[in-house]
Amino acid sequence: MEELAARRVKRLQDLRKTGFDPFAEVKFRRSHMVAEVIAKFGKLADGEETDKDASMAGRLFSIRIMGGLVFADLRDGSGRIQLMVRKGEAGAEKVFEYFKNYLDEGDIVGVSGKIVKTRKGEVSINVNEIKMLAKALRPIPSEWYGVKDVEVRYRQRYLDLIMNSDVRELFTKISIMTNAMRQVLLDEKYVEVETPVLQPIYGGAFAKPFKTHHNFLKQDMFLRIAPELYLKKLTAGGLERVFEVAKCFRNESVDTTHNPEFSQIELYEAYADYERMMELTERMVEAAVVAVHGKTRFEYQGKTIDVKQPWKRMKMLDALREFGKLDLEGKTDVEIRKIGQKHGLEDDRTGKIIEDLFSELAQPHLVQPVFITHFPADISPLAKKFKGEKWAQRFEGYMGGMEICNAFSEMNDPAQQFVNFREEDELRKKSGIKDLEFMPMDRDYIRAMEYGMPPCGGLGVGLGRVFQVVLNKPSLKEVILFPALASKEDINTVVEMFPELTRKQK
Repeated sequence: MEELAARRVKRLQDLRKTGFDPFAEVKFRRSHMVAEVIAKFGKLADGEETDKDASMAGRLFSIRIMGGLVFADLRDGSGRIQLMVRKGEAGAEKVFEYFKNYLDEGDIVGVSGKIVKTRKGEVSINVNEIKMLAKALRPIPSEWYGVKDVEVRYRQRYLDLIMNSDVRELFTKISIMTNAMRQVLLDEKYVEVETPVLQPIYGGAFAKPFKTHHNFLKQDMFLRIAPELYLKKLTAGGLERVFEVAKCFRNESVDTTHNPEFSQIELYEAYADYERMMELTERMVEAAVVAVHGKTRFEYQGKTIDVKQPWKRMKMLDALREFGKLDLEGKTDVEIRKIGQKHGLEDDRTGKIIEDLFSELAQPHLVQPVFITHFPADISPLAKKFKGEKWAQRFEGYMGGMEICNAFSEMNDPAQQFVNFREEDELRKKSGIKDLEFMPMDRDYIRAMEYGMPPCGGLGVGLGRVFQVVLNKPSLKEVILFPALASKEDINTVVEMFPELTRKQK
């Protein structure tokens, strides 16, 4: 590495000796993007040359110097095009020497020249001017081998993006999908808002928070685990349809379906219920799939999934009976606890045992899109119950065997909500487990409800899992630009290897 970098450092220093600093340029005026030139001049006859000039900028790859000829590839954000330099042509002498003496693969340059098509049928730029815009001090991997090591790809995502066009395309698709889902809500007259990431009381989900301290306010704060309670306060305030593309944080395990930092679309609609949330989920996910696949069907891990509306609906106990071969209908709490114990499951909340049994026995079978409804009320403290029942007006959406969303008909009775919070706190104290996942009391939320909060439906869609399934990736890390990883790298930088680079320039 040091030997390879030394060659590049020397070339940088040689270039500076000519009076040119390759890092001094602040802009380069481009007349064309690569894709535009390829599309417009692709029909040229083989060997045809034009009098059309193009100025382009990007990163150099595959430099080949053969006698008096130079060939190289230039890649910008839209694609790749061949550069060619013929030493004997007017203006090409300096460009040839520039390639020979100063340029390496990975350098970022601006070029100008005529648009031509080679005899082998490749649209190219016959370069007569070139300017370095940034010298790559660190050699990039061979294009033939690329960046295959998963650990390197995740830790150095910038290198992954440089070398792997499919990764660049993947994250472009993620942007397209996010905007497609956002557009469904904007068309429904939803208002996009921002709510606090730092919160004095965390809430809206069962999860362990990240804790920090605000020095000026002299109080502990939490990174939000969900924006739910703040969004519902806005609904109480008269913003009847609100949503947020929210970054959330949960102090939990890191695996193929979990990352401690993740994004979700969360939304609330006054005078709506959880049935309306099912409809919105179907429309958002379908819009996202069609935006990147052009149809509602796609492949995920060898199976064909179709998100066309409407999706199947199943009660949790029915799904457990059909897929898990376990019938809990009519079972008492004592009987359910005994069944849970046989599966190594114990909890003070019977509903949590039911949910865990469902997750273990039924969830892996939910490949096609399905809404699982009628969650136990004792694990749904923010949701309304079905009248006279112990089941909540709540659903979770599943696809590819993973939960992708969670939704309620929201509780809007402040007295009942206070009781639910109090019961959560009592459960935590009774358990004696300091870090038990529970829903803490939020008195400001109760106060907002006391002014009158309309009945509403609420929905949170986990964007990462939607992307993972729709884009056919085995791990959530594949659809996160910078996934959470344990710190273990000892990074040696080129500028530390060559102290002369950091000395003050005369």
